Amino acid sequence: MDLMGKESTEDASGMDRWNEILLKAQFGQRLSDAELSQISEVDLGTLLKLKEGILHEKALIAVARALSLSGEILLLMARDNFIPQAFPLPPFLKRVPSRRFPGKNSYVLLDQQSQKSLLVDPQDMDLLLAYIQDQSYGVQEVFFCSPKEMKEMAEVLSNFSVPYSGPSLREDLPPFSEPRVEKKVLEKGSFKIEAIQVENPSPKILYFIWSQQPPPLVFVGNFFISGSIFLEEVDYFQMLELLRRTVLSLPEETIICPARGPLTTVGFEKGHNPFFPEYQIFSSFESLTEM
Repeated sequence: MDLMGKESTEDASGMDRWNEILLKAQFGQRLSDAELSQISEVDLGTLLKLKEGILHEKALIAVARALSLSGEILLLMARDNFIPQAFPLPPFLKRVPSRRFPGKNSYVLLDQQSQKSLLVDPQDMDLLLAYIQDQSYGVQEVFFCSPKEMKEMAEVLSNFSVPYSGPSLREDLPPFSEPRVEKKVLEKGSFKIEAIQVENPSPKILYFIWSQQPPPLVFVGNFFISGSIFLEEVDYFQMLELLRRTVLSLPEETIICPARGPLTTVGFEKGHNPFFPEYQIFSSFESLTEM
């Protein structure tokens, strides 16, 4: 893999293991081991072994049910039968893995009309410099999903006169305020970009992008990872509802481009993400990423 990211397919590295998902759900719901043992009717010793990754199938189903997770999907993961296979990326999208932070992703959108490109969610300074200094890519603008990277790279981008955008920092929101979702539509060459700002309470932006060529894309930063969720210090159920309102409300063929782990699709996540069992009997695109 060179710095410019020539790959065109995805793998399953960076995904959470089944027992890590149990830990996330338990932590998010603020349940002690004793409380979870009581609710699931699984004895404490078996529960602790599950959390260590030692499989007991009936106990896993019971604990998953107590945590409102899909036990069937977790069981597939535990049996190593849950591995999304590689799928081709559209010709206008490049995924660029970070050398400095293994497992982190940045992305380049290639506008075939203008022969310019947009750099989305750069994860390290070396990668940023490589792209804005390479004239063959003609980076027109940089989009950030979180304010952290935007602050770190703002001075360099200003020195190179490269425009950039990202989450606006809202000083008027009181602590633990209700989540907010604000949307605006931008046009950049042949791309239409819907910037979805989410404040929960820290600001982040999701970029839903569509062009004349399918499929649509959504860049989610650290807001979502394939087969799981990115756990933040916010209300757990509130965060799940935000994901339903934003990422999972998009068309099922939409490719989800996260900052960590493999790419996936909205339809695949509805069919396979154990945190959202309510979708798994409805999705018509369950196998889209298993081509």
